[in-house]
Amino acid sequence: MSKTAMKDQKRPIYEDIKIDTAFRKISPKAIGFYVWRIQNDHVEAIPKEQYGTFYDENTYVIYSASLAGTISDKNTINREIKTPGAVIERYIHFWLGANITSDRSKSAAYKIIELDLHLDHKTTQYRESQGHEGIRFLSYFKDDGMLIQSGTDPSSYPQFPRLYQIKGKTTPQCIQQKAITWQHFNCGHVMILQTSSILFVWVGRSTSSCERIYGLKIGTKLKDAFKIPEIAIIDDGYEQSMSSQRKEVWNGFLSLSQRFVQPLALTPSNADIVLKLYQCDTVNGVFRVELVKTGALDQADLYGRDSIYIVDYFCNGVWIWIGRSSHKQNRAEAMRHVRGYVIKKGYPASTPVARVIDGLEPAEFTSLFPNWISSDVNGNSIKGLSEKFDALTLIQRPKLAAQIQLMDDGTGDATVYQIGAEDVKEIPKKYAKTFYSSNCYIVHYQISCTSENNISTLSNSIKNVVYLWIGSSASTEFRQTGEAFLAEMCNHLKKNVVQVRISDGMEPPHFLQIFKGGLIIFNSKSPGGEGITNIRKYPSSFVLKVVGNSSYTCKAVQVSSKTLYYPEDCYILKAPDNEIWIWCGQYSTGDSREMAKSIASILGEYNLVMESNETDEFFNSVGEKFLKQLKKTHGNIVTPTMNVALTWERQRIGLYMCSLEQEKHVLCKIFGFTQKDLRPENIFLLDAGNIVYVWIGDFVSNDDRMQCWDLAKYLITTHPVQRDANMPMAVIRQGEEPITFIGFFDNWDKKYYENYIPFDKIRAELETPGIPVPVPRGSVHSDSATGDDFDRYQKYPLDMLRGDPANLPASINPTRKEIHLTHDDFVTVFKMPYHDFEELPKWKQVELKKQNKLF
Repeated sequence: MSKTAMKDQKRPIYEDIKIDTAFRKISPKAIGFYVWRIQNDHVEAIPKEQYGTFYDENTYVIYSASLAGTISDKNTINREIKTPGAVIERYIHFWLGANITSDRSKSAAYKIIELDLHLDHKTTQYRESQGHEGIRFLSYFKDDGMLIQSGTDPSSYPQFPRLYQIKGKTTPQCIQQKAITWQHFNCGHVMILQTSSILFVWVGRSTSSCERIYGLKIGTKLKDAFKIPEIAIIDDGYEQSMSSQRKEVWNGFLSLSQRFVQPLALTPSNADIVLKLYQCDTVNGVFRVELVKTGALDQADLYGRDSIYIVDYFCNGVWIWIGRSSHKQNRAEAMRHVRGYVIKKGYPASTPVARVIDGLEPAEFTSLFPNWISSDVNGNSIKGLSEKFDALTLIQRPKLAAQIQLMDDGTGDATVYQIGAEDVKEIPKKYAKTFYSSNCYIVHYQISCTSENNISTLSNSIKNVVYLWIGSSASTEFRQTGEAFLAEMCNHLKKNVVQVRISDGMEPPHFLQIFKGGLIIFNSKSPGGEGITNIRKYPSSFVLKVVGNSSYTCKAVQVSSKTLYYPEDCYILKAPDNEIWIWCGQYSTGDSREMAKSIASILGEYNLVMESNETDEFFNSVGEKFLKQLKKTHGNIVTPTMNVALTWERQRIGLYMCSLEQEKHVLCKIFGFTQKDLRPENIFLLDAGNIVYVWIGDFVSNDDRMQCWDLAKYLITTHPVQRDANMPMAVIRQGEEPITFIGFFDNWDKKYYENYIPFDKIRAELETPGIPVPVPRGSVHSDSATGDDFDRYQKYPLDMLRGDPANLPASINPTRKEIHLTHDDFVTVFKMPYHDFEELPKWKQVELKKQNKLF
């Protein structure tokens, strides 16, 4: 255990705090959204039409209140909630501009204490720094982005000229730069140069569709606001393609002879970040923290109603958790304490910090813990789903269908294929419910879309689900053959198909529903480790444990003779004399027994016995081993575990936008996600806790599509909640979403993408015809190129590429340096565009590269 002590600074006297007049107008029983600017010792309300506009020398207080399970943002109408028992979630953020003074920062810290006091300390508090805002804060401004101006008010800087930088893959920010210089240019940003005659929108080659579209949107808005005659869209590396008149204006502010565009900055990975938990107390005016745990955390680690803990997730955020019975002074001073901790640790000043109250933990905090059980401030547990629903009911209610993960009632046609090292064979339906752990299987299921089961709306989304089941002891050859056959079958089906990879022991509900809860899994090896197992030849004797109690949670798994048998379970035994027995523990449920009967009937005629009522015939048939195991476990009552975990609570489910930066995966989490966040140009991951969906937009390149399974694995392995890397993963395409996916989104609109306008079309309406436009960047390559994907490569300055090879990034192939030139540099060096260069004989290409010091 390590302890760290931090001397208390002079603190405000809690009893003497006076609440600002503006805060007193806020009703604790109301929902709404408010923004105030801090002016000396008071706050000034910002008009609603200016929400989302900030100044980098100011500090702001943002208050968001919403009904539990919903999100309040800039479009929320402020209103009183009179419904008895309604739970309101309250969030306070104070935002610090990049160029504020220390006095303004202190004023913000005091002001949130006042607002928190007015709301009886039943709030979650966040400290937001410009450029490092948390996902909840950014979600407030997703629709229109954020505009961050320099100074304290509109008069701080002249209207012309101005330079803006746009960044942010999910919530774009348009940030005014204090100086107009090439040093602010990065291929991952959109830049806006605002002059009196032309408004230039410069598009970095590595920008996201969100940033590009927002660049045109804010550019048009600025053009109209300042009555600028013309808008010009310039592509990274194509500046020389501008007309002479545009170049003359551009050169007046940013000389092209001094052009310098920084390469894409690498986003830090979460892979090596370890969660840390510290217990805190104050002794003689000194705030102390003691490390109590590292690695995966459990909710039970936060114990004690008057305790204080710090959860340290480094650059992703540092949280201070306050027990519900802790003194109000501790609640008031918590943010100061956690900031002191960040400073003591030497973390960046921009490190996000937040205060949470026991019983009021936000989703961003609870998502760091597995199996979080929500409770109110009085400590009462909030019960989850306890009702039972049949599959048809769930299909009619998408949210429940998503929670239970059932696409339909399993009455569709299913074909099962067994995978060998080199061959694939269809299994006759009579034997299709029997799997062997040494093999892999493909299950092609056709969704039942009849009017009788009232799921006609689903027929427009998907018609086929193809599962790849991977046995726990399957060889690498079997796995690879199965993956290839999965891809081949989905390509053959072409449309309306979902592909799912699952592993032995982690079968999702719909997969089990296909077999009506009758799937049998034997622990066996294929003959000689090769070929197809003889599915017609069952072992001479075996014991199957029945797991689950319904058609979509049940299966039978072979267990060894050394396995302990518990009185909560049912078992199916095939005795050496070929008799089939069902043994039901005295604490087993009626549902479990019925499922055991259903499975046993697949094997033949059976006899059923109850614990403590076994007959001599039973013991003579099954032998002494089973009897001994019963004696060992008699009276040991354990809580039965679910074989299929439910999905997480809606607030914990995460949506991530995926990108590739310098050959590395980057995931950007979106808080409060909606269907609008799923952009056709990108791949997204939806993490529901027990399954990860990969959603592929229509405009995603083939190279990026090949990364889909790796992206899902990357999310699972880097997530703070540790889970089995073999958990189910599904790949779906835009327009082919199953009901188990769309149920996680409110108000899903199947026609939404019919009206979606991509960047290229928006650009075409604004741009002057005839100007060359580069191919949109997909993924970054380094060893081969064609004329069509030249612009997708990372670009570097000519001097760097001609310099010492030892100083070049590892991704650059020394024999292919030319593909890392911008279009303008390439034409300047080789006197031809890349497409013409590619048509030359290889020897001529090498000769030209040597002449120009690029080989």
